[in-house]
Amino acid sequence: MVALAVGVVRAGAVLLGALALVAMGAACGERKEPTGAVVRIYPVSVQGAGERPTSLRAAPRRIVPLGSGPRRILKALGLKKRTVSVNDELVGLPLVGQIRRARPDLIVASEDADPLDLARARAATRASVYVEPGGSLDDVEHGIDDIGLLTGRPVAARRLSAAISRTRQRVAARLSGFPVVSVFVDLGGFSTVGSRSLLGDLVLEARGDNIAGAAPEQGAFPLRQLAKRNPDVYLATSDSGTTLDDLRKNPQTKRLRAVRTRRFGILRAGVVAPGPAIGDALVQIAKILHPGAFK
Repeated sequence: MVALAVGVVRAGAVLLGALALVAMGAACGERKEPTGAVVRIYPVSVQGAGERPTSLRAAPRRIVPLGSGPRRILKALGLKKRTVSVNDELVGLPLVGQIRRARPDLIVASEDADPLDLARARAATRASVYVEPGGSLDDVEHGIDDIGLLTGRPVAARRLSAAISRTRQRVAARLSGFPVVSVFVDLGGFSTVGSRSLLGDLVLEARGDNIAGAAPEQGAFPLRQLAKRNPDVYLATSDSGTTLDDLRKNPQTKRLRAVRTRRFGILRAGVVAPGPAIGDALVQIAKILHPGAFK
């Protein structure tokens, strides 16, 4: 535990030094990321969403991403040449077999990856495993910074997470003074998400109140409850198949406030992924919930 603490402190100290170099470079008009002996971060240890910290003694040379978030982050960090893709739609032993043949020294997995598959992959490859947190915007920023540290790109990662933070600040400024509106999120067939999810957190930050609550049951949201809570805004994902015309024709939804006032919006499918573009999703949702703030 002492060695682990030293590794974390050392990584943090080096990251601060690297960020100081970024600030100096920005002041001088220089944007290149420090390389070589300037930034020494190993050994490094970070705590993601997994049960135990992820530790590395040297920069990983072969990285396997599992999930769209990890893939997008690694690409944005300029690590395409070190990334080894596998079919992460597989599960169980077929997936583990592909990971083993990829011979990674680091596996970066999304939070919904099967823990048993990850444990098997770790045992088969002896690779370090990092589970990216993705339940909130803060989690996304934290995960990007962690992956940057693990892969030797702390400065580039900080730029990505700082860009998300700036977008959040701009959206907050735009929405200042606007009232909170009640929202229902339709993923298809009236299935929905709770407020304790990344999409739920985006709705909250866009000054929305998710009527489904923290943890709705799986399956279709009860239409009686939907009618009772009568949302101001109806938000559907583009792959849900839900349209305003359908809602207006449905006897159980045509009287909803959001349907009667046509406060209906479609969010592009796939945009809500815990990666560098999550700020775009926030802007999209904020414009649907508060169009008047963006005129």
